[in-house]
Amino acid sequence: MVYQTNTAAVLYQAHDLRMEERPIETPGNGEVLINIRATGICGSDLHYYLDGTMGPLKLDPSAPMILGHEASGIVAQLGSGVTELKIGDRVAIEPGRGCQECRYCKQDGGEYNLCPKMKFLGSLRQGPNDGSLRRYASFPAYLCHKMPESMSYEDGALIEPLSVAVYAVDRTPVKQESIVAVLGAGPVGLLTAAAAFAQGAKSVLILDINASRLEFASKYLPNIETMLLPKIASLDEAQQQSEKIQKAFDSQEIDVTFECTGVVVCVNMAVHLTRPGGSVMLIGLGKPSTIMPTNAIITKQVNIQGNFRYANSYPKSIQLVQQEKIPLNGLVTHRFALEDTLKAFELAKQNAEGVMKIQIGDF
Repeated sequence: MVYQTNTAAVLYQAHDLRMEERPIETPGNGEVLINIRATGICGSDLHYYLDGTMGPLKLDPSAPMILGHEASGIVAQLGSGVTELKIGDRVAIEPGRGCQECRYCKQDGGEYNLCPKMKFLGSLRQGPNDGSLRRYASFPAYLCHKMPESMSYEDGALIEPLSVAVYAVDRTPVKQESIVAVLGAGPVGLLTAAAAFAQGAKSVLILDINASRLEFASKYLPNIETMLLPKIASLDEAQQQSEKIQKAFDSQEIDVTFECTGVVVCVNMAVHLTRPGGSVMLIGLGKPSTIMPTNAIITKQVNIQGNFRYANSYPKSIQLVQQEKIPLNGLVTHRFALEDTLKAFELAKQNAEGVMKIQIGDF
Protein backbone atom coordinates (compact mmCIF):
# COMPACT_ATOMS: atom_id res chain seq x y z
CA MET A 1 0.00 0.00 0.00
CA VAL A 2 1.37 3.41 -1.01
CA TYR A 3 0.53 6.43 1.15
CA GLN A 4 0.84 10.07 0.17
CA THR A 5 0.87 11.34 3.76
CA ASN A 6 3.19 10.84 6.71
CA THR A 7 1.11 10.72 9.88
CA ALA A 8 3.28 10.83 13.02
CA ALA A 9 2.79 10.61 16.80
CA VAL A 10 4.54 13.69 18.18
CA LEU A 11 5.11 14.25 21.91
CA TYR A 12 5.32 17.88 23.09
CA GLN A 13 5.31 17.28 26.84
CA ALA A 14 3.85 14.84 29.36
CA HIS A 15 0.38 13.66 28.25
CA ASP A 16 0.56 15.94 25.19
CA LEU A 17 0.84 13.49 22.29
CA ARG A 18 -0.47 14.78 18.96
CA MET A 19 -1.10 13.13 15.61
CA GLU A 20 0.44 15.36 12.94
CA GLU A 21 1.44 15.24 9.32
CA ARG A 22 5.16 15.41 8.61
CA PRO A 23 6.99 15.67 5.26
CA ILE A 24 8.10 12.39 3.70
CA GLU A 25 11.90 12.39 3.82
CA THR A 26 14.11 11.79 0.81
CA PRO A 27 16.69 9.13 1.69
CA GLY A 28 20.26 10.36 1.62
CA ASN A 29 23.46 8.58 0.65
CA GLY A 30 23.47 5.09 2.17
CA GLU A 31 19.88 5.46 3.40
CA VAL A 32 16.55 3.88 2.54
CA LEU A 33 13.02 5.21 2.98
CA ILE A 34 10.96 2.77 5.04
CA ASN A 35 7.20 2.48 5.10
CA ILE A 36 6.95 1.59 8.79
CA ARG A 37 4.41 -1.15 9.31
CA ALA A 38 4.67 -1.98 13.02
CA THR A 39 5.99 -0.22 16.13
CA GLY A 40 5.80 -1.59 19.67
CA ILE A 41 5.24 0.55 22.76
CA CYS A 42 8.24 0.16 25.08
CA GLY A 43 8.48 1.14 28.73
CA SER A 44 10.66 4.11 27.76
CA ASP A 45 7.99 5.36 25.33
CA LEU A 46 5.41 5.19 28.10
CA HIS A 47 7.79 6.95 30.51
CA TYR A 48 8.24 9.83 28.06
CA TYR A 49 4.47 9.98 27.56
CA LEU A 50 3.69 10.06 31.29
CA ASP A 51 6.55 12.28 32.50
CA GLY A 52 8.05 14.02 29.48
CA THR A 53 11.47 13.13 30.84
CA MET A 54 14.10 10.40 30.93
CA GLY A 55 16.50 10.78 33.84
CA PRO A 56 17.85 14.35 33.80
CA LEU A 57 16.66 14.95 30.24
CA LYS A 58 13.38 16.84 29.80
CA LEU A 59 11.41 17.30 26.61
CA ASP A 60 11.23 20.90 25.42
CA PRO A 61 7.74 21.67 23.99
CA SER A 62 9.40 23.89 21.39
CA ALA A 63 11.33 20.85 20.12
CA PRO A 64 8.81 17.97 20.19
CA MET A 65 9.77 14.39 19.41
CA ILE A 66 8.20 11.49 17.51
CA LEU A 67 8.08 8.45 19.80
CA GLY A 68 8.85 4.80 19.03
CA HIS A 69 11.85 2.57 18.40
CA GLU A 70 10.66 -1.06 18.20
CA ALA A 71 9.91 -1.13 14.49
CA SER A 72 9.73 -3.00 11.20
CA GLY A 73 8.65 -2.05 7.71
CA ILE A 74 9.16 -2.30 3.97
CA VAL A 75 11.72 -0.50 1.79
CA ALA A 76 9.90 2.13 -0.29
CA GLN A 77 12.82 4.06 -1.84
CA LEU A 78 16.60 3.71 -2.12
CA GLY A 79 19.12 6.44 -1.52
CA SER A 80 22.35 6.63 -3.50
CA GLY A 81 24.97 4.00 -2.86
CA VAL A 82 22.58 1.38 -1.44
CA THR A 83 23.21 -2.06 -2.95
CA GLU A 84 22.36 -4.49 -0.12
CA LEU A 85 18.62 -3.72 -0.15
CA LYS A 86 15.96 -3.33 -2.81
CA ILE A 87 12.50 -1.78 -2.93
CA GLY A 88 10.02 -4.22 -1.41
CA ASP A 89 12.43 -5.79 1.09
CA ARG A 90 10.85 -6.34 4.50
CA VAL A 91 13.17 -5.25 7.32
CA ALA A 92 13.53 -5.04 11.07
CA ILE A 93 14.88 -1.61 11.97
CA GLU A 94 17.77 -1.34 14.43
CA PRO A 95 17.11 2.02 16.11
CA GLY A 96 20.57 3.11 17.33
CA ARG A 97 22.81 5.12 15.02
CA GLY A 98 26.41 5.31 16.30
CA CYS A 99 28.99 7.82 15.11
CA GLN A 100 31.07 5.02 13.47
CA GLU A 101 34.22 6.90 14.42
CA CYS A 102 34.76 6.43 18.18
CA ARG A 103 36.61 3.57 19.89
CA TYR A 104 33.33 1.81 20.72
CA CYS A 105 32.08 1.86 17.15
CA LYS A 106 35.42 0.82 15.65
CA GLN A 107 36.68 -1.85 18.05
CA ASP A 108 36.66 -5.51 16.98
CA GLY A 109 33.35 -7.15 17.80
CA GLY A 110 31.90 -3.71 18.40
CA GLU A 111 30.28 -2.18 21.44
CA TYR A 112 28.67 0.58 19.45
CA ASN A 113 25.79 0.62 21.93
CA LEU A 114 28.20 2.55 24.19
CA CYS A 115 28.94 5.22 21.58
CA PRO A 116 28.78 8.59 23.38
CA LYS A 117 27.26 10.18 20.27
CA MET A 118 24.62 7.47 19.78
CA LYS A 119 21.35 8.75 18.35
CA PHE A 120 18.58 6.37 19.35
CA LEU A 121 15.09 6.62 17.88
CA GLY A 122 12.50 8.21 20.14
CA SER A 123 15.02 9.34 22.77
CA LEU A 124 16.38 12.63 24.10
CA ARG A 125 20.05 11.65 24.44
CA GLN A 126 21.93 13.50 21.69
CA GLY A 127 18.48 14.56 20.55
CA PRO A 128 15.57 14.88 20.43
CA ASN A 129 15.70 11.98 17.97
CA ASP A 130 12.49 11.37 16.07
CA GLY A 131 11.29 7.79 16.35
CA SER A 132 9.33 5.24 14.35
CA LEU A 133 5.72 6.11 15.18
CA ARG A 134 5.14 7.56 11.73
CA ARG A 135 4.26 6.18 8.36
CA TYR A 136 7.59 6.89 6.61
CA ALA A 137 11.14 7.50 7.78
CA SER A 138 14.63 7.29 6.31
CA PHE A 139 17.26 5.11 7.96
CA PRO A 140 20.82 4.02 7.17
CA ALA A 141 20.61 0.83 5.11
CA TYR A 142 23.01 -0.98 7.46
CA LEU A 143 20.47 -0.60 10.27
CA CYS A 144 17.73 -2.28 8.24
CA HIS A 145 17.93 -6.06 8.63
CA LYS A 146 16.16 -8.26 6.10
CA MET A 147 13.45 -10.48 7.51
CA PRO A 148 12.74 -13.99 6.20
CA GLU A 149 9.32 -14.58 4.62
CA SER A 150 8.29 -16.60 7.68
CA MET A 151 8.42 -13.48 9.85
CA SER A 152 5.58 -10.96 10.04
CA TYR A 153 5.95 -7.21 10.57
CA GLU A 154 4.74 -7.90 14.10
CA ASP A 155 7.66 -10.30 14.59
CA GLY A 156 10.05 -7.78 13.07
CA ALA A 157 9.14 -5.10 15.60
CA LEU A 158 9.74 -7.62 18.41
CA ILE A 159 13.35 -8.12 17.26
CA GLU A 160 14.32 -4.94 19.14
CA PRO A 161 13.35 -6.16 22.66
CA LEU A 162 14.52 -9.65 21.71
CA SER A 163 17.96 -8.23 20.86
CA VAL A 164 18.17 -6.81 24.39
CA ALA A 165 17.55 -10.31 25.74
CA VAL A 166 19.89 -12.10 23.33
CA TYR A 167 22.72 -9.64 23.98
CA ALA A 168 22.28 -9.93 27.75
CA VAL A 169 22.28 -13.74 27.69
CA ASP A 170 25.29 -13.84 25.35
CA ARG A 171 27.29 -11.76 27.84
CA THR A 172 26.73 -14.21 30.70
CA PRO A 173 28.02 -17.76 31.23
CA VAL A 174 24.63 -19.35 30.45
CA LYS A 175 25.32 -22.67 28.75
CA GLN A 176 24.07 -26.26 28.59
CA GLU A 177 22.55 -27.35 31.93
CA SER A 178 22.65 -23.85 33.47
CA ILE A 179 20.08 -22.98 36.13
CA VAL A 180 18.64 -19.50 35.49
CA ALA A 181 16.32 -17.11 37.32
CA VAL A 182 14.57 -14.09 35.78
CA LEU A 183 13.06 -11.33 37.90
CA GLY A 184 10.21 -9.69 36.00
CA ALA A 185 7.71 -11.33 33.64
CA GLY A 186 7.26 -8.40 31.25
CA PRO A 187 8.18 -8.69 27.55
CA VAL A 188 11.95 -8.34 28.11
CA GLY A 189 11.86 -10.81 31.02
CA LEU A 190 9.97 -13.38 28.94
CA LEU A 191 12.29 -12.92 25.97
CA THR A 192 15.31 -13.24 28.27
CA ALA A 193 13.95 -16.51 29.59
CA ALA A 194 13.40 -17.70 26.01
CA ALA A 195 16.93 -16.67 25.03
CA ALA A 196 18.34 -18.54 28.05
CA PHE A 197 16.53 -21.71 26.96
CA ALA A 198 17.83 -21.20 23.41
CA GLN A 199 21.36 -20.95 24.87
CA GLY A 200 20.93 -24.35 26.54
CA ALA A 201 19.69 -23.54 30.04
CA LYS A 202 18.38 -26.62 31.85
CA SER A 203 15.73 -24.77 33.83
CA VAL A 204 14.48 -21.20 34.12
CA LEU A 205 12.52 -19.76 37.03
CA ILE A 206 10.64 -16.52 36.40
CA LEU A 207 9.38 -14.42 39.31
CA ASP A 208 6.87 -11.57 39.43
CA ILE A 209 4.30 -9.98 41.72
CA ASN A 210 1.68 -10.15 38.95
CA ALA A 211 -0.14 -13.50 38.81
CA SER A 212 -1.61 -12.88 35.35
CA ARG A 213 1.84 -12.24 33.89
CA LEU A 214 3.10 -15.51 35.35
CA GLU A 215 0.10 -17.31 33.88
CA PHE A 216 0.95 -15.75 30.53
CA ALA A 217 4.59 -16.86 30.96
CA SER A 218 3.53 -20.49 31.48
CA LYS A 219 1.56 -20.42 28.24
CA TYR A 220 4.31 -18.67 26.29
CA LEU A 221 7.08 -20.97 27.58
CA PRO A 222 5.47 -24.23 28.77
CA ASN A 223 8.77 -25.56 30.16
CA ILE A 224 9.34 -22.57 32.44
CA GLU A 225 8.89 -22.56 36.21
CA THR A 226 7.07 -19.62 37.77
CA MET A 227 6.78 -18.17 41.26
CA LEU A 228 4.51 -15.42 42.55
CA LEU A 229 6.30 -12.91 44.75
CA PRO A 230 4.71 -10.92 47.57
CA LYS A 231 5.17 -7.17 47.52
CA ILE A 232 8.38 -6.62 49.47
CA ALA A 233 8.97 -3.37 51.33
CA SER A 234 12.44 -3.78 52.84
CA LEU A 235 15.85 -5.13 51.89
CA ASP A 236 15.76 -7.52 54.85
CA GLU A 237 12.53 -8.97 53.44
CA ALA A 238 14.24 -9.32 50.08
CA GLN A 239 16.93 -11.55 51.60
CA GLN A 240 14.38 -13.58 53.56
CA GLN A 241 12.24 -14.05 50.47
CA SER A 242 15.28 -15.15 48.48
CA GLU A 243 15.92 -17.91 51.01
CA LYS A 244 12.31 -19.06 50.70
CA ILE A 245 12.57 -19.08 46.92
CA GLN A 246 15.71 -21.20 46.98
CA LYS A 247 13.98 -23.78 49.19
CA ALA A 248 10.89 -23.79 46.98
CA PHE A 249 13.13 -24.18 43.92
CA ASP A 250 14.30 -27.51 45.38
CA SER A 251 17.49 -25.84 46.62
CA GLN A 252 18.87 -25.76 43.07
CA GLU A 253 21.81 -23.42 42.86
CA ILE A 254 21.07 -20.60 40.44
CA ASP A 255 23.99 -19.97 38.10
CA VAL A 256 22.76 -16.74 36.48
CA THR A 257 20.04 -14.32 37.56
CA PHE A 258 18.64 -11.70 35.18
CA GLU A 259 17.10 -8.64 36.85
CA CYS A 260 14.58 -7.10 34.46
CA THR A 261 12.60 -4.75 36.72
CA GLY A 262 15.03 -2.12 38.00
CA VAL A 263 13.28 -2.27 41.41
CA VAL A 264 15.70 -1.88 44.33
CA VAL A 265 14.45 -4.91 46.31
CA CYS A 266 14.61 -7.05 43.15
CA VAL A 267 18.21 -6.02 42.49
CA ASN A 268 19.03 -7.18 46.02
CA MET A 269 17.06 -10.40 45.60
CA ALA A 270 19.00 -11.15 42.43
CA VAL A 271 22.26 -11.15 44.38
CA HIS A 272 20.89 -13.28 47.21
CA LEU A 273 19.35 -15.80 44.79
CA THR A 274 22.56 -16.40 42.87
CA ARG A 275 24.98 -19.13 43.89
CA PRO A 276 28.54 -18.37 45.04
CA GLY A 277 30.62 -17.61 41.96
CA GLY A 278 27.49 -17.05 39.88
CA SER A 279 26.48 -14.04 37.79
CA VAL A 280 23.84 -11.33 38.02
CA MET A 281 22.89 -9.44 34.87
CA LEU A 282 21.14 -6.10 35.46
CA ILE A 283 18.83 -5.24 32.56
CA GLY A 284 15.99 -3.24 34.11
CA LEU A 285 16.45 0.51 34.46
CA GLY A 286 15.10 1.95 37.71
CA LYS A 287 16.34 4.70 39.97
CA PRO A 288 19.66 6.37 39.05
CA SER A 289 21.34 4.75 42.09
CA THR A 290 20.47 1.90 44.40
CA ILE A 291 21.57 0.06 47.54
CA MET A 292 23.50 -3.15 46.90
CA PRO A 293 24.17 -6.05 49.34
CA THR A 294 27.93 -5.67 49.14
CA ASN A 295 28.61 -8.25 51.86
CA ALA A 296 26.83 -10.92 49.84
CA ILE A 297 28.46 -9.78 46.60
CA ILE A 298 31.95 -10.04 48.11
CA THR A 299 31.60 -13.15 50.29
CA LYS A 300 29.76 -15.07 47.57
CA GLN A 301 32.04 -13.66 44.86
CA VAL A 302 29.04 -12.85 42.71
CA ASN A 303 29.78 -11.29 39.32
CA ILE A 304 27.63 -8.23 38.63
CA GLN A 305 27.15 -7.01 35.05
CA GLY A 306 25.14 -4.21 33.53
CA ASN A 307 23.49 -4.44 30.13
CA PHE A 308 22.74 -1.45 27.91
CA ARG A 309 20.66 -2.23 24.83
CA TYR A 310 22.66 -4.43 22.41
CA ALA A 311 25.32 -4.57 19.74
CA ASN A 312 25.47 -6.91 16.73
CA SER A 313 22.48 -8.87 18.05
CA TYR A 314 19.85 -8.26 15.36
CA PRO A 315 21.10 -10.94 12.90
CA LYS A 316 21.32 -13.59 15.62
CA SER A 317 17.90 -12.66 17.00
CA ILE A 318 16.31 -12.95 13.55
CA GLN A 319 18.04 -16.29 13.02
CA LEU A 320 16.84 -17.68 16.37
CA VAL A 321 13.27 -16.79 15.46
CA GLN A 322 13.63 -18.23 11.96
CA GLN A 323 15.01 -21.47 13.41
CA GLU A 324 12.05 -21.58 15.84
CA LYS A 325 14.39 -21.58 18.81
CA ILE A 326 12.63 -18.52 20.25
CA PRO A 327 8.84 -18.16 19.93
CA LEU A 328 7.21 -14.78 19.38
CA ASN A 329 3.59 -15.84 18.89
CA GLY A 330 1.29 -14.48 21.55
CA LEU A 331 3.55 -11.72 22.87
CA VAL A 332 1.61 -9.02 21.04
CA THR A 333 -1.74 -8.87 22.82
CA HIS A 334 -3.14 -5.57 21.48
CA ARG A 335 -2.90 -3.88 18.08
CA PHE A 336 -3.87 -0.35 17.02
CA ALA A 337 -3.84 1.56 13.76
CA LEU A 338 -1.39 4.46 13.60
CA GLU A 339 -4.29 6.91 13.74
CA ASP A 340 -5.32 5.36 17.08
CA THR A 341 -1.94 5.85 18.76
CA LEU A 342 -3.46 7.95 21.57
CA LYS A 343 -5.81 5.08 22.46
CA ALA A 344 -2.85 2.70 22.49
CA PHE A 345 -0.92 4.85 24.98
CA GLU A 346 -3.98 5.27 27.18
CA LEU A 347 -4.27 1.48 27.35
CA ALA A 348 -0.55 1.12 28.05
CA LYS A 349 -0.67 3.49 31.03
CA GLN A 350 -3.46 1.48 32.68
CA ASN A 351 -1.12 -1.51 33.16
CA ALA A 352 -4.21 -3.70 32.87
CA GLU A 353 -4.24 -7.46 33.19
CA GLY A 354 -3.88 -9.30 29.91
CA VAL A 355 -1.79 -6.56 28.30
CA MET A 356 1.70 -7.74 27.36
CA LYS A 357 2.92 -5.98 24.23
CA ILE A 358 1.00 -3.27 22.36
CA GLN A 359 1.87 -2.59 18.74
CA ILE A 360 0.81 0.21 16.42
CA GLY A 361 0.82 0.22 12.62
CA ASP A 362 -0.43 -1.23 9.37
CA PHE A 363 0.05 -4.93 9.87
